[in-house]
Amino acid sequence: MLIVENNPAKVEADLAEGRVACPFCGGVLAPWSFARRRFVRSGTGPLELRPRRGRCRSCAKTHVFLPDVLVCRRVDVVAVIGRALVAAARGMGWHRVAVLVERPFSTVRGWLRRARAAGPWLAVHFLAWAHRLDPNLGPVHRAGGALADAVHAIGVAARAASLRLGPRPAWSWASVLSGGALLSNTTSPSKRR
Repeated sequence: MLIVENNPAKVEADLAEGRVACPFCGGVLAPWSFARRRFVRSGTGPLELRPRRGRCRSCAKTHVFLPDVLVCRRVDVVAVIGRALVAAARGMGWHRVAVLVERPFSTVRGWLRRARAAGPWLAVHFLAWAHRLDPNLGPVHRAGGALADAVHAIGVAARAASLRLGPRPAWSWASVLSGGALLSNTTSPSKRR
């Protein structure tokens, strides 16, 4: 799985011109059909997606290109998830957060449970990215709690990435910098390749 910009025309052009590298061997990815059609929930209603697939010309592995508005194995766009994480980091309970983002209680409770459990890993992961992207960045102070620290670190990393690489919404940067594993329940973003 590769996280790419949410611009299908640019992804097609990059594939056609051989500008996408295989994450396993470094070879060149070529167009290779599409993943299954899926619907995801955005802040304004359902979105229909059919992610592109690419195949490495060297090792023959295939990869799905997931747009940066999504994270792996989640049916909601990352901006909605991010809004919920910010609200919870500010002290709002999961019930009120679910009402705020208009998602099922069990879904939001799962997001928050996973984010709190992964909070220390997320904070370290995103602060490492922030310092890689901005070597002049000074010490980053704790925000007060695992979830608050993680959300703060995501913000610091997103700002550093936007300043260095160009503007993009903060939660899209969270998807990119975590390799889509922001709320992965199988692998921490720092161990994912």
